[in-house]
Amino acid sequence: MRDDLRKEFNDKIWHGQQDESRSGAGSTLAFTERLRAQLPAFLEKHGVGTFLDAPCGDWNWMASVDLGDIHYIGGDIADAVVEEVRAAHGGPNRDFILLDITSDPLPKADMMMARDVLFHLKFWLRWKFLENFVASGTPLLLTTMHHIKANKKLGKNGGFTKFNPMAAPFSFPAPIDMIHETADDLPADIAERDEGRKHRSMGLWTREQIIAVLDARAAARAAEGVGA
Repeated sequence: MRDDLRKEFNDKIWHGQQDESRSGAGSTLAFTERLRAQLPAFLEKHGVGTFLDAPCGDWNWMASVDLGDIHYIGGDIADAVVEEVRAAHGGPNRDFILLDITSDPLPKADMMMARDVLFHLKFWLRWKFLENFVASGTPLLLTTMHHIKANKKLGKNGGFTKFNPMAAPFSFPAPIDMIHETADDLPADIAERDEGRKHRSMGLWTREQIIAVLDARAAARAAEGVGA
C-alpha cells in the first residue's frame, strides 16, 4: 500500500454540508438512481458471481442494490471507512477489505467496478491501477467515464478532473457495454457534442482490451526511448 496515497484519502473530506454520503455527492441515492436500477441486471447479463467494488466508499448507495447471491468484495484505502462498512454491512457473501487499488494485489473476481476513483489520481497512478487490474486476472472492468474530448492532468492526488478513458493518453477502445448515469440514453457521438461535458456513464471493458492499451503504451514509450 502507498502510505502517502492512503493518508491523502484518509484525510480527505469528500462530503459537502448537504451531502448524505461521506463519499461525496456522486454517492447519493439521487445521483445513483439509474445505476442502482440497472446494476443487478447488468451483473446477471455478464455472468458475475464474484464482484469486486473498489473503492467501495461508505456503502450509502450500494446498500440499496439487490446483489442476490453474488459474492461481493468491497475494498477501500481509507481505514475508517472499511471498519465502519464492515461493522454495518458485513455478512455472508459480503466482505470488506483495506485495499490500495494501485499497488495491493487485487482479489480475482468476475468483474471489478472502479467507480469515482481514477479521476482523483494522477495519470501515472491510473496506469499503475490498470497494470494491477490486468495482473489480477479479473476479466471485466467497469469504471467511470465522462463524455469529454480531452483529458487534463491532475495536479494532486485527491483532486478532480473529468476523465474519459477513450481519450488520449489512455485511448481505450469503445466499451463493450455501458450504464448511463446522467441520462436514460446518450447518442454515440456524445463526446463530440457540447453537452457531452454534462454527462457520464459507467463503461465496461475486457481485460484483453486493457492489455492491448498497455501494450500500445509500452510500444510507444519504447519507440521514444522512455523507460516503463
